[in-house]
Amino acid sequence: MRIAIIEDNPAEAEGLARMTEECAPFVCKIENEDIYRSAEDFLSADRFYDLILIDCLLPGENGVELAKKLRERVGATEFVFVTAYLEYAAEGYETDALRYLLKPVSPEKLTEALNHFARKAQSDVSVELTGSIKHPVFVKASQIMYVEAVGRGVVVRTGSQAVESGKSLSQFESELGDVYFFRTQRRFLVGFRYIARKEDDVLIMQNGERVKISRRRLSAFHQAMIRYIRLSEEQ
Repeated sequence: MRIAIIEDNPAEAEGLARMTEECAPFVCKIENEDIYRSAEDFLSADRFYDLILIDCLLPGENGVELAKKLRERVGATEFVFVTAYLEYAAEGYETDALRYLLKPVSPEKLTEALNHFARKAQSDVSVELTGSIKHPVFVKASQIMYVEAVGRGVVVRTGSQAVESGKSLSQFESELGDVYFFRTQRRFLVGFRYIARKEDDVLIMQNGERVKISRRRLSAFHQAMIRYIRLSEEQ
């Protein structure tokens, strides 16, 4: 797990970093943990993080404004707001924040937030779309409607955008697994949650697009769909 802490008070930033390292072993493995003093410093670093612990009150652009901007650019990042000011709570939740922690943060509350993140991440992995190291684009697996091979490339369709990728369809198939996604034919990998209905050997997606299932894949599709429905009912 890659964590960023955005806090302009050096003592509070270091304290939160130490507390996160102490709490995380009981929850998940930290790959790296970086501290930033402002929104500007964070944006200039141009790095992806799975989780951002962010103070609402920052010099220049405040934490909530930064989170809104990042939510538009990087849909896969989760936010936990850390602040002493209750009035920011309502605005902070507009960014679909994971948690809102009041200072001084207790180890118990931070562990709860990390647990919440770990549970969510386990069932909905972050996927890098573009295959670009310099300017990667991440989304949650649940945001992917389908992946389509087009010419020599691949296009990933989410609910709001179509992103060209340098990765192969087979790479996406391996990363996304066969529980929530199905390879309908040579060119398409579809997300079960975005299927509106099935007509013979054609899937009608929620956006109205039609995806054909190859005849030899029909039986496997029916079995996979039943497994997906049963799993959804259990959750």
